[in-house]
Amino acid sequence: MLRLGLDIGSTSIGWWLYRLKDGVITEVADGGVRLFSDGRDPKTGASLAVDRRNARAMRRLRDRYLRRRAALMKRLAAAGLKPGDPDQAKLLEALDPYLLRAEALDKPLALTELGRALFHLNQRRGFKSNRKTDRGNNEGGKIAEGTARLDQAMLAAGARTYGEFLHKRRSMADNARAVPSVRTRLTLRQGEDGKSEPGYDYYPDRRHLEEEFRKIWAAQARHHDTLSDDLGDSLFETIFFQRPLKDPVVGRCLFFPEPRLPKAHPLTQARVLYETVNALRIRAEGGAAIPLRKDHRDTVIHFLNNKAPVKTISSAKQSLKAIAKHLKLRDGQSFTLERGREDVACDPVRASLAHPDRFGPRWSTLDDAAQEEIVKRLRDDSDDAALLVWLMDRHGLDEAHARATCDAPLPEGYSRLGRTATRMILDQLKAEVLTYDKAVAACGLHHSDRRTGEVLDDLPYYGEVLQAHVIPGTGEPDHDDITRFGRITNPTVHIGLNQVRRLVNKIIERHGKPAEIVVELARDLKQSADQKAEDMARNVKNRKAAEARSALLNEWGVPDNGANRMRVRFWQELHDDPAMRRCPYTGTMISPTMLFSGGVDDDHILPYSRTLDDSTANRTLCLQQANRHKRNKSPWEAQRDGMRVWALEEGNLRHIPEFKRWRFAEDAMARFEGERDFEARALVDTQYLSRIARDYLDTLFTEGGHVWVVPGRLTEMLRRHWGLNAILHDPLRDVTKEKNRMDHRHHAIDAAVVAATDRSLVKRMADQSRLDVEQG
Repeated sequence: MLRLGLDIGSTSIGWWLYRLKDGVITEVADGGVRLFSDGRDPKTGASLAVDRRNARAMRRLRDRYLRRRAALMKRLAAAGLKPGDPDQAKLLEALDPYLLRAEALDKPLALTELGRALFHLNQRRGFKSNRKTDRGNNEGGKIAEGTARLDQAMLAAGARTYGEFLHKRRSMADNARAVPSVRTRLTLRQGEDGKSEPGYDYYPDRRHLEEEFRKIWAAQARHHDTLSDDLGDSLFETIFFQRPLKDPVVGRCLFFPEPRLPKAHPLTQARVLYETVNALRIRAEGGAAIPLRKDHRDTVIHFLNNKAPVKTISSAKQSLKAIAKHLKLRDGQSFTLERGREDVACDPVRASLAHPDRFGPRWSTLDDAAQEEIVKRLRDDSDDAALLVWLMDRHGLDEAHARATCDAPLPEGYSRLGRTATRMILDQLKAEVLTYDKAVAACGLHHSDRRTGEVLDDLPYYGEVLQAHVIPGTGEPDHDDITRFGRITNPTVHIGLNQVRRLVNKIIERHGKPAEIVVELARDLKQSADQKAEDMARNVKNRKAAEARSALLNEWGVPDNGANRMRVRFWQELHDDPAMRRCPYTGTMISPTMLFSGGVDDDHILPYSRTLDDSTANRTLCLQQANRHKRNKSPWEAQRDGMRVWALEEGNLRHIPEFKRWRFAEDAMARFEGERDFEARALVDTQYLSRIARDYLDTLFTEGGHVWVVPGRLTEMLRRHWGLNAILHDPLRDVTKEKNRMDHRHHAIDAAVVAATDRSLVKRMADQSRLDVEQG
């Protein structure tokens, strides 16, 4: 009988194999370490596929432009709008296309001159907005502002088309050098508050060029019989056709072969709300925590659903104290949910759309089908104008309310369940005060067991047996496994699971299938009670700060995601006063609108290539040009080599947070020594990977009990208690406290500890942790 222990990391797998007799370890069968890449850029943490995908997108964009241009030239030549002789066609390049585009509105042009004007429209056909991709995009906002300025400028100049507007601007120049550029470039513009911010003087929209084509064609058709409507429509389609965006592939439901519901779907929000409230417990002093009665649960649900509408979905919540007060709990009684949680989220969709500036109170009177239709169109429609008209016609909103509804913030992403499972589980949650796992069981399902009963001799490709976790594939038998069955989008997890398959299958081939497999789950190391309390308080503080940043992002109309919240955090760390937040190198003020404009960079204070330090303490915001000038130097080294570093000027260093201040000092690089532990992203990836790996390995067995998980803190305690840290001795370390991560053999030692950990010990620790939660 064999027991396999696995220490699964983001770039390594330690493994250890014991032989057992009557459940007791008798000897070591084998062990080792497998190292591999995590598939990410070590500096940015982005998937290595990103650069390849971006390059491929640029090639496709260029290829499509060339094909469109070739098709247009062919059709122009066939219609007599382009000379057949290449030399004659070359002569047309000497003509001023802006003059031709302006004159085409009022006087007849030769067919070849008209072809030259239309060909020029194809070269720069304007920006086409898409609300699905531009929503919350700061660059898209600048373009919209530039487009509005262009409309006003055309009106003031009396220009009927964009081409005529450009011709008039060029004609007003005193000499050739003063001719203004027709290219749209980002420049510094003075805002309403008097501050200079990046913006466009003007920016042409696709509609400007489309309207110009129609006007030019209509004007010239009066002079040339060959310019038919069908020919015009054909050329218009050639010049302005744009492929619709592909809808993202949605993952499968955990329980049924159907797509998952969006998080913004009313059914999903109702299920989450009932799950959360059903998990509430009432705790009295000195007593055990008890669940809510059904009437109390319904009262709390009604209270949460009647939360006043909010502008930002992060504000859609009620505190546990407010809920306790509404339920009129007795003195000494309080609510408990999860450690560190102080509030319960309401339905953010209802709270957002029922705002009086948006859909208003009528939202709550709509039936489920109407609400679902509105949410679907808000999420999926790409044409803002069409959606605006639909809201006004179908639901009687005026333009202001319809436009605000279009811009209403909604939860992003998808849930883990589809429509069928959501309805079934929601019905059980409403009928009784059940937790999620019990509601799933009442539906005849299991919340975590995915075994099919099939006996597997080795591990297949993970996508074949973990369909609930992957983005679906094609299902075509002649495609490769990844294309056929799909994959997990996280590159670290995708690579890690494939490495687990190769390793475990090789072990099975050499030693036979293990009867038991133990997997380490990455966790922070064990803490004392005081450390836990401090950690909990810090988590609560960080959560509140993150919620405040989310509210800011929603207010600014920027996507609320981790990267943007981190950027706001770095901006806030520049100074307590928003009006005093400066680039640490140039001293230039960084306004909120500059954060996402592309002119501000996320900078490593001490260069990443020399320190490998990607922690938040080593990162700040600065102007892009300053970052390029600083290059691979510390701030002090950059100043020594002639660059201005505002933070190092007299009195300015006090504005830098204390935990970052020392990195600007002369001896910063010398002080930076010692080994950094895993970066936070690697720890998160490892936790996710080890959880999925447990489900993956479980498919080798027809019943439960063969695979279990060991928390990392238990592995650390046992390794230290057994004196195993001393095996990989490093004289510069206190070996009683930590292992030497520079020696990769420590992964095998961890795996040996994992494999030696009995299930009963894991269960006792889990029971103790559960008791700690219940006792607060």
